[in-house]
Amino acid sequence: IGGEDMTDVDAEFRGVGMAFQNFALFPHMSAFDNIATPLEARHSSQGTIKAGVESVAKLLKIDHVLSHKPRALSNGQKQRTALARALVGSPPILLLDDPLRNVDAKLRFEMRLELPRLLHDRGATVVYVTQDYKEAMALGNRIAVMSQGVIRQLGTPEQIYREPANVEIARLFGDPTINLLDVKPARDAKGIY
Repeated sequence: IGGEDMTDVDAEFRGVGMAFQNFALFPHMSAFDNIATPLEARHSSQGTIKAGVESVAKLLKIDHVLSHKPRALSNGQKQRTALARALVGSPPILLLDDPLRNVDAKLRFEMRLELPRLLHDRGATVVYVTQDYKEAMALGNRIAVMSQGVIRQLGTPEQIYREPANVEIARLFGDPTINLLDVKPARDAKGIY
């Protein structure tokens, strides 16, 4: 990370932020305290913690629920709390596993627009796992398409869309859905048809 070999570095010192599809929030802690965890682990000042948590919570539109415990949050609010916790420490690497999956359609659309800017501004390298091809196309500058645990194609969103490696990828990324025809090419004096 940043040119430094992390092989023998304990996970807690690698500077990796993570957000999972299943939230992984501490049930006995408020949203504020859940988000603050990475900053507290670094022994940041109370002012730094408060400013960091409030800033990322406002950006993710959860600033009004910071005092609530996870059981009082909607799934979308839980998802954004987990995402805020991953972002608050400004780690150089982010691992995000479907962080917008439980967010309503309107907020998901807004986050697809806002998240790339936020991540770019922080200068983080992001591994973003999603099953939503629109999300992958909107957020990724490189996409790895996996099927059955194997990378089937790696490229830019435009390469994946315009030059799919196989029919499965063409079907997945086509919008509208691709039409496949079973044809046999023929040749005559004018060419192939």
